[in-house]
Amino acid sequence: MTLDLAFMYQILPDMLAAFWLTIKISLITVIASVIIGIFLTAFRMMGSRISRYLIIAFVEFTRGAPPLVHISIIYFLFPEFGIVFNEFWTGVVALSLIGAGYSVEIFRGAIDSIGASQVDASRAIGLSRIQTFRLVLIPQALRLSLPPLTNELANVIKASSLLSVISVNELTKVANDLIFVHFVVIEVLI
Repeated sequence: MTLDLAFMYQILPDMLAAFWLTIKISLITVIASVIIGIFLTAFRMMGSRISRYLIIAFVEFTRGAPPLVHISIIYFLFPEFGIVFNEFWTGVVALSLIGAGYSVEIFRGAIDSIGASQVDASRAIGLSRIQTFRLVLIPQALRLSLPPLTNELANVIKASSLLSVISVNELTKVANDLIFVHFVVIEVLI
């Protein structure tokens, strides 16, 4: 078996474009999911009982349902209610919401691991609940949550391959298209 280097050179621009799209989707998704996760964690920990239960339900649904279900809901069901995204943004929104569900639990676990004495000390010097959360808990929780958030980035990159179902030209879709059109597997996989 010999490799067709000319073919590999020919498909390189398509593969690089797909690679950069996958990276772009992944970075936007991780940033959005961390931001959404921080806000949802704040509402879960400091909000009313109703907001806590709604956020718990959101977390359980996003963590419990397969990612393809989320993608399908946003791509096929949302337009029925007038909410229309193109394929790229459908993928970003779906993966961001899934990542936010995991981020809420990551941040909640990180905050729970911070000693209660930190909260007591901040309350003793006169900080409000919001100030305590923003100035004391979040900086420490972000440091503690970096390892699991790194793991979440890897999961997002892997889940981005599911966006090929809705015709996002990310790495998996472009590779599959090239394999099906040219019947070369090894060159594309390399």
